[in-house]
Amino acid sequence: MLVGVLAAVLAAAGAVTAVSMTHAHAVATRLPPASASSEQVLRVYLRAAKAHDCGVTEALTTKNGGRDTAWCGGRSPASWFDDHPDLLGYRNIGTVSRLSAKETGRSPEECIPVDVTETNMSGAEPGALPGWQFCFVHTPAGWRLTDEGYG
Repeated sequence: MLVGVLAAVLAAAGAVTAVSMTHAHAVATRLPPASASSEQVLRVYLRAAKAHDCGVTEALTTKNGGRDTAWCGGRSPASWFDDHPDLLGYRNIGTVSRLSAKETGRSPEECIPVDVTETNMSGAEPGALPGWQFCFVHTPAGWRLTDEGYG
């Protein structure tokens, strides 16, 4: 009996591990290469956020970056009516601004303004947010979102 229970537990754990590895691999195939520019990474991020592809948005965000907005709420929502910001659209991707470590107080960043249309963002009325800034820091995996907002 104990051997049967143990075998069932091990089989279940193996199945969960296989699904997790398959999901991680699927996300990795949708990420831009490490050599991609910050603008290329931004475009992938925006498409993923609009499509509610939280695996990609999370993978393109530093551990502490962009979590205030976290277009996917950090994890897939239980319902699209949950209280998390949704990116409904974007346009007018602007020119990259390069900020030195002295200017940021940490690592050098590249920031790009984008006109976004959102809903459910804390502190903002639903609708257009012109000139929303997405700021990226370069990591070994490539450019990753580290901060966003105005200013």
